[in-house]
Amino acid sequence: MIQITKRLCCLSLALLTSLKPLHSGAQSEPKNDDDQVAIEVPSSSARLVEEVVVTGSRLRRDTFSSVSPLQIITTELSKEAGVIDPAEILQGSTASTGQQIDLTFQGFVLDNGPAASTVNLRGLGASRNLILINGRRVSPSGVEGAPAAPNLNLLPRSLVARYDILLDGASSVYGSDAIAGVVNAILKKDFAGLELEIYSNHPEQKGGADSTVYGSWGVNTDRGLFGLGVEYASTKKASLGNRSWTSGCETHMEVDENGRLRTEGQYFSSLGYDPLGNCRLGSLGARTFIPGLAVGSIYYTPGYSNGGWGNFSESGDPFTGLAADGNGDGRGDVDLRQYDLNGKPSQLNADLFPKSTRFNIMAFGEYTIAGEANLTPYFEANYAFLEVAANSGEGQLFPEVPALNPFNLCNPSQPQGVDCGLAMGAYLDNPSIAANIAAAYGLTPAQFRDFGIVNLYPGALGPVPTVPIVSVSGDRNLVEVEQSQVRLVTGIRGDIPSLSFGQLNDWRFDTYLSFSHSNGKSDRYGVREDRLNHALGYNSSSSTPCSNDLNNSLASDVTSDCVPVNMYASSLYPLGRVTGDFATLAEREYLFDTRHFDTDYEQIIFSIYASGNVLNLPAGGAALGVGFEARRDEIKSKPDAVAADGLFWGFFADKGAYGTRNVTEWFAELEIPLLVNKPLFTELNLNVSARFTDDEYYGNNTTEAIKLGWRPAESLLIRGTWGTAFRAPNLRELFLSGSTGFLNVSDPCYLPEEAVNNLTGEYIPENDQRDPLVLSNCRATGVDPTKANNGGFNTFSVEAEAGGALDLDPEESESWTVGFAYEQNFTNKFKLSFGVTYYEIDITNTVIEPSTGFIVRDCYTDEAGDGSSAFCSRITRDLTSAENPQITFMDLGFINRDQEIARGVDYNLSFKDQLNWGAPIDVSFNLNATRLIERSTQFTSPSGTVDYEEYAGEWGFPEWQVQGALRFKWDRWTLTWETRFLDGVKQDSEAIDEFDSIAGGSDTCLGPPDDVLCRDYAEADSYFRHSTSLFYKADTFILGAGIRNVFNEQPPRVDGSEVISFSNTPIGFGYDLQGRTLFLDAVYLLGQT
Repeated sequence: MIQITKRLCCLSLALLTSLKPLHSGAQSEPKNDDDQVAIEVPSSSARLVEEVVVTGSRLRRDTFSSVSPLQIITTELSKEAGVIDPAEILQGSTASTGQQIDLTFQGFVLDNGPAASTVNLRGLGASRNLILINGRRVSPSGVEGAPAAPNLNLLPRSLVARYDILLDGASSVYGSDAIAGVVNAILKKDFAGLELEIYSNHPEQKGGADSTVYGSWGVNTDRGLFGLGVEYASTKKASLGNRSWTSGCETHMEVDENGRLRTEGQYFSSLGYDPLGNCRLGSLGARTFIPGLAVGSIYYTPGYSNGGWGNFSESGDPFTGLAADGNGDGRGDVDLRQYDLNGKPSQLNADLFPKSTRFNIMAFGEYTIAGEANLTPYFEANYAFLEVAANSGEGQLFPEVPALNPFNLCNPSQPQGVDCGLAMGAYLDNPSIAANIAAAYGLTPAQFRDFGIVNLYPGALGPVPTVPIVSVSGDRNLVEVEQSQVRLVTGIRGDIPSLSFGQLNDWRFDTYLSFSHSNGKSDRYGVREDRLNHALGYNSSSSTPCSNDLNNSLASDVTSDCVPVNMYASSLYPLGRVTGDFATLAEREYLFDTRHFDTDYEQIIFSIYASGNVLNLPAGGAALGVGFEARRDEIKSKPDAVAADGLFWGFFADKGAYGTRNVTEWFAELEIPLLVNKPLFTELNLNVSARFTDDEYYGNNTTEAIKLGWRPAESLLIRGTWGTAFRAPNLRELFLSGSTGFLNVSDPCYLPEEAVNNLTGEYIPENDQRDPLVLSNCRATGVDPTKANNGGFNTFSVEAEAGGALDLDPEESESWTVGFAYEQNFTNKFKLSFGVTYYEIDITNTVIEPSTGFIVRDCYTDEAGDGSSAFCSRITRDLTSAENPQITFMDLGFINRDQEIARGVDYNLSFKDQLNWGAPIDVSFNLNATRLIERSTQFTSPSGTVDYEEYAGEWGFPEWQVQGALRFKWDRWTLTWETRFLDGVKQDSEAIDEFDSIAGGSDTCLGPPDDVLCRDYAEADSYFRHSTSLFYKADTFILGAGIRNVFNEQPPRVDGSEVISFSNTPIGFGYDLQGRTLFLDAVYLLGQT
């Protein structure tokens, strides 16, 4: 790489020495249009004379001659709609589909780590589009694992003038990775004098207020310019409890056969439990699990026990399935609401929007040296900083307590312990419990035993291990993130007068060196598993806390300052609040530690490019551009021991990533005017581009594109593009060192609850509704699906590992667009233009990280029925017990999927007129719309089974997205009304549950004869959000105020088991989670004209 750069620098110097010095002034940059529209092409007679480079091509052409589909979003119009955040602007584009990752995704394991926001164009994933600043690539940034995409939260807010979104494959122009499109953030450069701005958002509901303070100063001369901009932004925390749609508990959301929504659970109340109301049962704490006993979990009931467990009671009778009623009052002894984290303070205090702080400073300058070559050295320097403090809410902690532990509930040798086998016998002999069992089966447990039918009494067991299930305040829910990015660009551009001979003319060059370095740090706090194990006696032959007579290898920070931990202290079992704490400060200080990550990503780019006219044709000059680019990416993602070894209890291990990659690319672009001013051919232009890529790991690849623009009349442009793209696996997919975590996996090889006799545990074949193909694949992989039994609870927490692979194939794509743009020319009274573009992107060998559900489904539903699916090898089981062959590990490493397709139609319309309502009023209306036709994936297994999934019309992929803005300008006043529309969405048809009663899959419908049937509800109706503002623009100041989400349109409500959501509120799908918000803008201008 260094040698290549040296050679190219020498080539650049040689090129520069051929330039002849003559005086010339600097050229001014064209002003930006205010409107947010997909770019259109006016008649040739109306075109601007000045030529600029438009996103989509490196060749200089007038602003409106782009054949590529391009959407332009100005920050001015976005501000008038109440949006200033780059992530929100880009994710709100009609070109953005699929789930969009933003700051609401706290508590999730993300590719870019916590505090990341990315944009997903065409629903093809954030790694398949490029982010540029001023036409130059932005490096990935993030923390933990191996970040693969730029973090939009590091982009400046007020320093951006506009966003150009190129909506076709652009690898031949901008390099590999540009499969779905390109986002080009064009920074402000028209600084002249001093500009100060304060922009703030104030939601109607508590929390989430956001303020941005911005200042810039610049100077422009006839030879150059210099500008400096500084921006500070802060966002206040908004918790789930701060919004009415997330403030309560998560409820059931089911729809009955008559189309009515149901939220009140009936299942548990039908079994004799206290009614749960609208709250669905979530994660339960303040209880303990006793392995090997039929009771399962017993709950903390201070001062009472329906068995012999002291202060604990069984909640549900394991033999009748009804609530355990030990005191004979006709109600269950355990009120499950008192043990449920759902809706409790620890969860309501979790962040919907975390507290964040951002800082950006940018400086740029250029100076044109007197001379014919117009040599213009330039530089750009940017520093960005982001700080986020997030709370994702406490979860459960359930370590196994050794049998001989001195605090173990089921250790009869300790003062507070009992023999849990005898305690189970006391439960069975409880008169009320025995009577209920007799009512169900005709005999009491004692009679079953005495008559020799079945003995339900376990007898004395002595000390046995237990698993207390609690929630600890501050455990693994708090993360602090700091990210920074330094970006430096220095270069020189100018004319090449020595290439003005023959038919060569107007040649210019641009060469630059770009350096980018991002750093991310994260700190999370939680309970260390190795310390907890030591404090529970894991390293002692007698389970003595803090003892290591087994001579196990322990870290020094485990053995030092160890204190015994009592997992049965009453402070860990607060009824109603659920989340408690350890009994002593010493316990907490010993157990808690910090999980730290330090991630660096560095990118260096050298680029040289030249363009000019090469041939004079009857229709005009043919333009050619040629260039070379060399890029080096390096990642060093360094975890501490807590992160790398997964030392937090129940938390994933992340070994980070280390690696470098060098890429060199040659590219060329040729634009040929074929016909001009001929019948039916006012213009016919052809653009051809190609790129040769030499990747360190994937060798040589080529991409190419052809674009054709035909104007049969001045007012109509018919355009088409075709191109190929190439994406080598990124550094995450190559070098991720193995990230492990615990994910919920539903195991189809375990017996369903209805196929097991509650009393005897025997298999009931006629009640087993599983597909015979599933049973066959289970047997072929070593599992007897008639013996694997976990009492119907067949979802397990399984360790899963994802990691990079050097044997992946690169992705390849083919994309094409066809459409037209029309601008009326039959009257000068108003301006009207509209366009339609059909797009299609086909990707092969797509690199994916398969989910646990995908692997399980592919393995056990494979049509061969012999366990031959390639994904079965990714599942590891413990087959020592036929009754409990649990999945212990799953490999989620990257693989190549066969194909992905995205296709649809983009529409745009622009209207401008001047009305005279007593005074001249300029009226403009702009509309962008996207109709999604197909977003599909396909995978063919080695046995030939085709797994095809279609997502259009489902969550994240609405068939229609529309944005419209109406503006009225009078004198210095501007009134804006903006509307966004999202079409209704539904579930995948294969995932829709059957209508059922509480005896089956429903929670809210009793079923016939007294009730109807229900199923989970995961649909959303069409969604509108309206915003309005009024701005006054004077010579030295601007004042504006507006309301976003004028009608306080709430997000839809869904069943959380079907859609990613918080408290029934879907996240990442474009719905407004802030609610009605007032925004204010104040700008002061000094020295600007």
